[in-house]
Amino acid sequence: MKSKGLFMTLAASAAGLVAPAILQAEETEIGLGGQVGFGYAEARGNSDTLSITGNTDLQYVTEGPWLYDAKLLFVTREEASVTTEERYEARGTANYYWSEGDYFYGRIDWRKDNFGGVREEWVPSIGYGRVILDTDVHSLNGEVGVGYRFADLADGTSEEGGVLSGGLRYAWQISPSAQFIQNLLIQWSSDNTYAESETGLETTIVGNLAAKISYVVKHNTDVPAGNRNSDFYTTIGLEYRF
Repeated sequence: MKSKGLFMTLAASAAGLVAPAILQAEETEIGLGGQVGFGYAEARGNSDTLSITGNTDLQYVTEGPWLYDAKLLFVTREEASVTTEERYEARGTANYYWSEGDYFYGRIDWRKDNFGGVREEWVPSIGYGRVILDTDVHSLNGEVGVGYRFADLADGTSEEGGVLSGGLRYAWQISPSAQFIQNLLIQWSSDNTYAESETGLETTIVGNLAAKISYVVKHNTDVPAGNRNSDFYTTIGLEYRF
């Protein structure tokens, strides 16, 4: 995948930007909740750049064993009026909790990167998740699943095949207003292994407004010649929670 280097912008960033939606039903209020953000950065002078980001993370908790979540993300960047980055992501998940800490899920992931080695891919999957650790300070959740991957590459070729996936989501409540997170997602297939890691620090500013800094790494083992395998993103941003 073509490297975009160290991308830094004042942008809204959602918790769990790259990780699977691993949620704890017992800590979530009934109804709709989530966070939404929008970022804009512009420079004019010796260099002309423009970047826009937007994201929404939603979750809906029922009174029964079902919990639903969804994510939308877009990133665009221009340099000298030429588009140099354009990415979109969407994810939808239905989780069924059959005990306090165990659940099954069905999910569909869609990723599109107009400047990446893997231009577009769909991954529908099913799996099992578990709350491994849940204290007032630390929480750790894990998922394992199977699915099927459809991918279009930058050289015009396509790939498809079965996928095994695994994910971890760790959170450390440093203080009442600050939290450290580490998320990891890996999807193995015969054609490609996709890995995504997010390290982040969130802190409440006032009320429902929070600030977050995150470092994201995305890696594909199999990309067309001329494309780099890894992308790196550093984001400093704001988010509004509801």
